[in-house]
Amino acid sequence: MKIGLYTPYLDTFGGGERYMLAIAEILSKKGDVDILLDQHLEDMNPKKIIKVSQDRFNLDLSKVRLVKAPLGKGSNLIKRNIFLKKYDLLIYLTDGSIFYSTAKKSIIHIQSPLINPKINNIWNKVKLRSWDLIVYNSNFTKENAEKYWKLRSKVIYPPVDVKNIKPFKKEKIILSVGRFFGYLKDEQSSSSNKKHELLISEFKKLVDGKSLDDWSLYLAGSASEGDKEYIEHLKKLSEGYKIYLMPNLNFSELIKLYGDASIYWHALGYGEDNPTKLEHFGITTVEAMSAGCVPVVINKGGQKEIVKHWESGFLWNDTKELKELTLKLINDNKLLEKLSKGAINRSRNFSKEKFQNEILGLL
Repeated sequence: MKIGLYTPYLDTFGGGERYMLAIAEILSKKGDVDILLDQHLEDMNPKKIIKVSQDRFNLDLSKVRLVKAPLGKGSNLIKRNIFLKKYDLLIYLTDGSIFYSTAKKSIIHIQSPLINPKINNIWNKVKLRSWDLIVYNSNFTKENAEKYWKLRSKVIYPPVDVKNIKPFKKEKIILSVGRFFGYLKDEQSSSSNKKHELLISEFKKLVDGKSLDDWSLYLAGSASEGDKEYIEHLKKLSEGYKIYLMPNLNFSELIKLYGDASIYWHALGYGEDNPTKLEHFGITTVEAMSAGCVPVVINKGGQKEIVKHWESGFLWNDTKELKELTLKLINDNKLLEKLSKGAINRSRNFSKEKFQNEILGLL
């Protein structure tokens, strides 16, 4: 079986790329898998991208091939149609754009609520009919996108390596994991904004209010060369407090941090109503939960599908609740232990094994 996977932003190491490469790992055991490269990706040292992805996401991509393809901006329609015909299965992580597929079976993956009225024009409708199925990463994404993307669909939650993420001896650490985007400052409302400034501010308020005893805040996530200035800005905001920025940890280092941390914070979507600016699922929340790290996360987007309030963590609606719920855990060890166990149990609903079974069911 010949399988092609295409994600236009392979070099961003985001949740969508992780999802697609997890599919590549699974399907490479069942057939020949090609990661398709448009001209942009061909110019970006794709072998290095795959190597970094393997290390960062703990994936085995040794059987996957990198293949240049007539896809993306400026590609030739006729060449593309001929090229794609050789694939038994094509899976495409769309950024909102669509092309005509000539593969035997074609699946679109949507990671975020792509609100795109243009998808319903005549030509795009024709292109969409060449695809067989849309796979969404959450019910939240599906509910906000399906009225535009009118095609048979199903939800497959992203995989979490829950077997290899374990709790260690818990320390007085609050953790948040999310990409550092230097060009997306917190005051600029953005779908990729992980609200680092907000979390730093709320932690400082807790410390200044004498509510924390030797607790630390760790902010981890991927970063590129262009994000250095933003990280330095966050470091300046953190001066005088036990706040540590941890960019570009490898998977084993991140697992250690999950295992050590007691509480997990997540704030993406705070102050936002536009569904594109909320967390579409929340894979780092699940990873933290699998390590017994109790989530205290915003009551919006995909987070609501992960965390059961008072059973496996807390959901908050404003920063007052964020601080109050955090203090409940800090001041009540029995509650912290109870919700830690609940978080571990809940995380098993999002295992790699479950994801693998659902992906193989698409063949």
